[in-house]
Amino acid sequence: MIICAIPVYNGEQFILQTLQSMAKQTLKPDRVVVLDNCSTDRTPQIVREFKELEVEYVRNPSNLGLFGNCNRALDFAGETEYLQILHADDLIEPRFYEVMTRQLEDCHGRGLAWCLDERIDENNRRLSLSGRPDGRVRVLSKDQFLRMKAELANQAFCATLLKTNGQPIPCRFPADMAITSDSVFWPTYGSFCQKLVTVNLALAKYRWHGSNATAFTSPSVQAIVIDEWRTMKTVEALRGKSWSLLRAIKLKGLLGVRAGIKAKRVRQNGDPAYSQVIAEAAKAITGLPLWLAAQMIVAFRDFVIFTILRRPRHPKNIYS
Repeated sequence: MIICAIPVYNGEQFILQTLQSMAKQTLKPDRVVVLDNCSTDRTPQIVREFKELEVEYVRNPSNLGLFGNCNRALDFAGETEYLQILHADDLIEPRFYEVMTRQLEDCHGRGLAWCLDERIDENNRRLSLSGRPDGRVRVLSKDQFLRMKAELANQAFCATLLKTNGQPIPCRFPADMAITSDSVFWPTYGSFCQKLVTVNLALAKYRWHGSNATAFTSPSVQAIVIDEWRTMKTVEALRGKSWSLLRAIKLKGLLGVRAGIKAKRVRQNGDPAYSQVIAEAAKAITGLPLWLAAQMIVAFRDFVIFTILRRPRHPKNIYS
């Protein structure tokens, strides 16, 4: 059995496309449940009028917040073998469930699988891919998985499938992290899993648009710098190993690169004061030498991606 839970708040712009992507699945989900966080737009009407697939509409008695609604979605874990949380602005390709369930069918406990995601804009134009779609399937040990997650390796909601085997979820999305809550949840859940697998196929589409939740929370240094470092430390602790000097340098260097990209994008978008605030917050964690080295990497990276390769960039996206 497959259940797809779709958390939504004022999702009228994209939710029809999301539901249509469910209806096109070669392996249909058994239940699709829309969890409405008290929308004030046409979301309820669009869901109730959708006829291509049976969809259950549930309106929360109050707005639970983004990750509160995701935790509500986790409540379905005990009722299904597979559970997906799909945001109402994202899409999945027709073979998503067919391919992803196949990777976990031999897992007799909890499992976790995720694939590559294609980043698209409001008009469904491709912005980028999260990796090389070479079809490689890789089964990871827990330590390999946690090591990647401590480095904040990409894993989109839309690209992720949980195998619950009818068991309740043993962890929740942290309520005190505005952006990185899922980056803590995936590795925490993964630490309880018997199988962890990644699939290098672009079977999901993550949509970046001006009203993404991250666009509203990015004006918080707590959310985009301090919480990222806290996430790295939290996930690294799940490995149960002491930090080596090289490991500490690597994680701090990665934080410097990530924060450097954000500081640069904010400056490009006309807010040099906030850019400096981001830089100072990150520098306090990384130290000056690592910060300067990270900025050299950012400059080289941008030159290759946006000048040589001419990759498009969404103006609202400070993360890429």
